[in-house]
Amino acid sequence: MAPDSHDHLHPCPDPLARSPRACSEGKAPLDRLYLAPAALQDAMLALISRDTSHVALSDAQRLSHFPASPIVTLSWFHGLDAGLVDARGWHPFGARVMISGSQSHSLVAWAPTGGRGYMACFLPDAAQALFGLDLATVQDRFLPAHAVLGEAWRPLFDALLAAADDATALRVLEAQLGKRWRTVQGRSAERPSLRQIGRHWVQQLAWKAYEWRSTHSERQVERRIKAFSGRSLREWQSLVRTEGMFFAARERYENGQPFDWATLALDEGFSDQAHMSRVTRQICGFPPTEFANRYIEDESFWIYRLWV
Repeated sequence: MAPDSHDHLHPCPDPLARSPRACSEGKAPLDRLYLAPAALQDAMLALISRDTSHVALSDAQRLSHFPASPIVTLSWFHGLDAGLVDARGWHPFGARVMISGSQSHSLVAWAPTGGRGYMACFLPDAAQALFGLDLATVQDRFLPAHAVLGEAWRPLFDALLAAADDATALRVLEAQLGKRWRTVQGRSAERPSLRQIGRHWVQQLAWKAYEWRSTHSERQVERRIKAFSGRSLREWQSLVRTEGMFFAARERYENGQPFDWATLALDEGFSDQAHMSRVTRQICGFPPTEFANRYIEDESFWIYRLWV
């Protein structure tokens, strides 16, 4: 469906519009994060769900801000005509099941109505193995899943769209992907925590680069890393360093400690506060202080509060 076909019915809000945390008559959006079921450990990071069907939200409260991220997501929607917002306006996805790769920059999504939405989050190499996915094809893009993965995956998509609740969606993912994951990749004995997952994967990527340097030139190694993962090793390292800073900032906030940005920058491996500010703006779209305020106050920053 063309983006402008909705404009006369539901004009999209400014993507930078402030949106106070939602709570109407004691009801708030239901945001949930579930770690991967046992059969998908080391492949799937988490299932994220958001249900706004039971609460009245303003247009600005239906915005969702997402950070730059290394993960691959499979998303599906119940009663939502979701899409991305940029300087030209709102661009609905036009499909109920979408797949996206790693994202270089922060994103803003919007839906003109309430409903349920899900994101199954996968490590890039696991998504590559599970789905036969070309990571470069989905890098910095959201694409209809059936167009990327093909009709062979239609039973999975149909089962996810038919799932009545979060528990059923998790069972569908485990049943349809678990055996395949054991076949193509296997499972390791230990799994890092949610906070460690991105760093753990990038460490593995750095080790691959180290091994390749014994038989390839530096330029060849860089090309191989980008072909294998969709990004340079330096870009991956910047992403996980910034994610670590988000976790550290949240801990300080929850413990009632002040945000000493200069100290935080050095503690998390940035060269200085200015360096941290530049990277934070690239990853989430805002400088650190504004990001912190929006994290605490804005409904549209729900994904950060859920994940970090």
